[in-house]
Amino acid sequence: MDNVTRIGVSIEPELLDEFDELIIRKGYSSRSEALRDLVRDSLAEQDWKNPEQYMVGTITIIYDHNTGNISERLMQLQHESNNHISTSIHVHLDHDRCMEILLVSGALRELKELADQISSVRGVLRGRLTMASPTTAHIHHVGHRHTV
Repeated sequence: MDNVTRIGVSIEPELLDEFDELIIRKGYSSRSEALRDLVRDSLAEQDWKNPEQYMVGTITIIYDHNTGNISERLMQLQHESNNHISTSIHVHLDHDRCMEILLVSGALRELKELADQISSVRGVLRGRLTMASPTTAHIHHVGHRHTV
């Protein structure tokens, strides 16, 4: 944090009280850290409005595996979109319901279309696309080493 700029912010007491409660609830070490996160989120939101922005994120679905041929249909969609799906996690929630989490990357427009296709499959109870980050790199595989 050697290279930071300090700024002053005017804020109403009631809003500051709510912000301080949020800071405590989320476990931030300071107001500054919480504000930095809010600024980062706000800037990322701008990228999420550009349909051609290359993004990474997840598609999470909950589905009833007893519905027709849902497992086969979901697998078919995933194979057809393997250039956008890096990996998937399958979790059995109970006797009838499963959750799948797909790690995805690609142009935002394409990821939204994929999420819509998957979410609209008969038997999908809930589907959600969550964007994690814009990126300039095209991610084709996740396996890579980190050095310390």
